[in-house]
Amino acid sequence: MYKWLALILIILTLTACSNEENESDKLLSDYKEQQLDKAKQVEEEMQKRVDNLDQQLKDATKNKEEDQPD
Repeated sequence: MYKWLALILIILTLTACSNEENESDKLLSDYKEQQLDKAKQVEEEMQKRVDNLDQQLKDATKNKEEDQPD
């Protein structure tokens, strides 16, 4: 009887451990997804800044060319 009880406890313990791994994998996956979303947001913001700087450079170059006499 004690052997069966011990076997059942071992099986339940192993089952609980394997479920914890799945939960930790899910948490890790969620964390990675959040970090990826943040990285995408940063990339989009940086691209907007680059586009803005490009436009400012074009405007400054155009204004400089207009100010120079031929």
